[in-house]
Amino acid sequence: MKLYFTLIISLPWSIYFNFRYLPMCQAIKLPILLFKPKLISLKGKVVISAAQVRFGMIKLGKHCVSIYPDNGITFENNGGVIEFKGSCFIGSNSFISIGSKGKLVVGDEFRASSSYKLVCYHYINIKENVRFGWECMIMDTGFHPLKSIESGGFAGKAYGPIFIGKNNWFGNGSLIMKNTVTVEYCTFGARSILTKKYEVEPYSLLVGSPLRVVKIGVYRDMDDSTETYSSYIE
Repeated sequence: MKLYFTLIISLPWSIYFNFRYLPMCQAIKLPILLFKPKLISLKGKVVISAAQVRFGMIKLGKHCVSIYPDNGITFENNGGVIEFKGSCFIGSNSFISIGSKGKLVVGDEFRASSSYKLVCYHYINIKENVRFGWECMIMDTGFHPLKSIESGGFAGKAYGPIFIGKNNWFGNGSLIMKNTVTVEYCTFGARSILTKKYEVEPYSLLVGSPLRVVKIGVYRDMDDSTETYSSYIE
């Protein structure tokens, strides 16, 4: 009942958002549903390039984890482009920030749990079937470049592209920074920090700081979320 109430009170914002960004033939289907949205800026573009567009295929801010607040989604697009290639789910207490020159591509069957933060001011490309656990963050800029003492100029770019391979799974608290590139079917343990191109085999499990491969030949089956715990009694 609470879910339907949240959806109803947020419906006017969802309608406005769809008709603000999408062509009429897509907007009338209301493919994007916003839950308790805080809309800071609605510039730029939002594109759905999926073969089929259906009601509610993209859900932003839906409450899904009991230990995190049910406070929806904060969204700002300062002029960049967001392309959805299929279904997308982002949980509550989450934030999306797109810069004036940012380009974000989200593959089909994307899922991010509560307290997810996405900052795209340059370029982020996420392939299909990617999962993010609680409190993950992905950002393609550090915003503040360092300067060189010797030359007086910038020591390097504060931004860089991010490419996330298909069927990647990031454990809770993972941080993905500029210049990160991952291969398909990789799993990253809780609190992982990614900052570079990871030239590892597919089906690798990486953990630790710095990240290291601890197992090969494993992956998360996104279609099988069977809970694997049992009772513990002393």
